[in-house]
Amino acid sequence: MTGTSSPTAGTALREGPDRPPPGSRAPLPRLPLPRRTLPAYLTVPAGGLVVVVVTAGALLVPVAAVGAAGLAGLAALFWWRPRTGLLLTVVAALLVTQLGALAGAAGGALDEGMIVVGAAVVTARRLLTTGTLVRFPGTWWFVGFGLAGVASSLLQDVPTTLWLAGGLLLLKAVLVGHTAAQLTWDDTHLTTIVRAGVVVAVVLVVTGVLNVALPGLWTGVVAQTTPEMHGPVAAVVGPFRQPAAYGRIAVILAAATLTYQLVVRSTLRGYVLALALSGLALLTFRVKSFVGLVLATAGVVLRAGRPWVVRLALVALPAVLLAAGPTAWRYVVEDLELYYGSGESARALLTAGGLTLAAEHLPLGAGLGRYGSATAAEHYSPEYVALGFEHVWGLGRAEGWGAYLLDTQWPALLGETGWLGTVCYAAGLLCALAVLLRRVPAETPLTRWLRISGVCCLVLVLLDSVGAAAFSSPPSYALLYLAPGIVAGMRAQARGQAGTPARTPAEVAT
Repeated sequence: MTGTSSPTAGTALREGPDRPPPGSRAPLPRLPLPRRTLPAYLTVPAGGLVVVVVTAGALLVPVAAVGAAGLAGLAALFWWRPRTGLLLTVVAALLVTQLGALAGAAGGALDEGMIVVGAAVVTARRLLTTGTLVRFPGTWWFVGFGLAGVASSLLQDVPTTLWLAGGLLLLKAVLVGHTAAQLTWDDTHLTTIVRAGVVVAVVLVVTGVLNVALPGLWTGVVAQTTPEMHGPVAAVVGPFRQPAAYGRIAVILAAATLTYQLVVRSTLRGYVLALALSGLALLTFRVKSFVGLVLATAGVVLRAGRPWVVRLALVALPAVLLAAGPTAWRYVVEDLELYYGSGESARALLTAGGLTLAAEHLPLGAGLGRYGSATAAEHYSPEYVALGFEHVWGLGRAEGWGAYLLDTQWPALLGETGWLGTVCYAAGLLCALAVLLRRVPAETPLTRWLRISGVCCLVLVLLDSVGAAAFSSPPSYALLYLAPGIVAGMRAQARGQAGTPARTPAEVAT
């Protein structure tokens, strides 16, 4: 055994450890690679650019993702639950001043984003499901108003971002009405609106009572200012930042509540709620709230009241006029002199400035976003400088000097769109009012309540427009054309149920 050797061992000895096995290739020798480096003047900027891109991506991608998710959620809401989306839009418009104070620009723009998305999605939904659109009353007049504003903006070289923002500001209430017109409505949906209105009314009453009980603490926390005192009583602000906003909404809800009692169903709780809203509206100490409350109450009672209620009101009217008439008339005259008189107050100057711009730029005005609007105030308009407002307290550019830049509406329309645009807007508004004055086929008590309440709302906002940007500013602008839009949708639905052939998009557009 010791004289023999195994074949394997012999082979290993013959090949040796340095010889490759049969059939294998010898490895190539490894050569050192040349070292290449970029010069410093390229390396440093490139590295900085990478850092900036990565950091920006880390910061912006989550924001973009959240924005995209929110947009998709809004679109889905308006597609599957359009009436719920519309109701939430109105609520957002009511709270936008507080949302803006708490969340900055994003909170302030929430209502406008919801309005635009809702109008686009609901319009597309209507076209895809029925192939037709319901024309909101006065649509072509409002289109003429918008075209006048665009033409004036282009002629006056207004930056595109400014006139787009200014145009949306003035037409967003119309978009709410257009959205409502594209939906179908019945008593079930109107009941939901009534319940939502009751919730808002109760919130107003509770917050108003707390405001009266704790004026300093409440006004300091909610409005972040000191209370406006009238003798021992503070002006009520409720959940808003200004007494005028509370008075505006309280009077609208008081008129709607009283109308419900007279038209649909009368309850003691309803009358108590209407009385509480009326009393708290008077505690805002605003002449427009008082006058609006008198007009709305008298109009509702005379239009929808039972005979004994009308007789009682007519008997009590002389006594009320003797007691409160002279004082009320004095305050009304003083307010009119303040807004449209020949004095040098901020509001009188705004009125005169609007007329001046309408005459100088006849017939189109100075352009959207240039006068009397939030856009003109935020980007202090050169028209204000030309008119000498820059050094006028209440209209100036310095901090705390521009408190009254938004206390106008019709002069703002005149200044931005001229006489042509203003006439078009007024005609569209009258069309919206006219649709509320005509009965809907097979009208139910709830539909009648909606029409009368809508007339009250529109008249009250019109009254407020003499001294506020009521067509575009919260909290009431979203309510302005809501009822006309719903009634227009009901009329279109009634035509369809009666067998009237549906109009084609081309017919709707004419």
